[in-house]
Amino acid sequence: MPSLSQDFRRLWAAYAISAIGSGIGYGALPLIAVLVLDVSTFQVALLAALSALAGAALALPMGDLIEQRRKRPVMIAADVVRFVALLSVPVAVAFDALTYPQLCVVGVVQSAAVIAFTAASGAHLKALVPVEGRAEANSRFESTTWTTLSVGPPIGGALVSLVGAPLTLVIDAVSYLLSAVGVRRIRKPEPEPVARPGKRDVAAGWRYIWRDRGLRTLFWNSQLFGGPEMTY
Repeated sequence: MPSLSQDFRRLWAAYAISAIGSGIGYGALPLIAVLVLDVSTFQVALLAALSALAGAALALPMGDLIEQRRKRPVMIAADVVRFVALLSVPVAVAFDALTYPQLCVVGVVQSAAVIAFTAASGAHLKALVPVEGRAEANSRFESTTWTTLSVGPPIGGALVSLVGAPLTLVIDAVSYLLSAVGVRRIRKPEPEPVARPGKRDVAAGWRYIWRDRGLRTLFWNSQLFGGPEMTY
């Protein structure tokens, strides 16, 4: 399709690489917590819960902040942060210095970076793809997401059996670095963010959800069942 430019393909490729890495590294942090630190079931659940709560707390305020900034630097920074955070775990394992609090911090940082990258990349599509091509562009992103969620964890499980959870996490970390390189290769100049006069209201999204009964129910359903499902 002519509307899907080479720059969009670079963004799509960067997203696909990071998504594949995420799929492969899916569940690696809890596995490391169990296999390396021998933590309890409660601590494994808490590790996932902290990441979920951080995501819930940061998602709406972060969206407003990202809207006021150029999107590519946010995406690159989020990828680099994920790379450094995840790589710190196998490095700590190698030096026998890994701790449970470090895993919790890595989980929270990773969740925040995922939200930042997803919000920025979704908004950046408007600068790369005209209106008539956005349905196709979004469908490619969704197809990539569900494909990697389907094939990534089984591959990751096989890699954990073959090379161990720490090395599998290295593969996940490197995928984010490659994603940052892919975003950096986008050539089209990014437009200036539209400045909004007045004080930013980072709590507006929270109030909107809280006033709507349906959205409020969906939010609590996601928080109550999403975390346990991720730890299963």
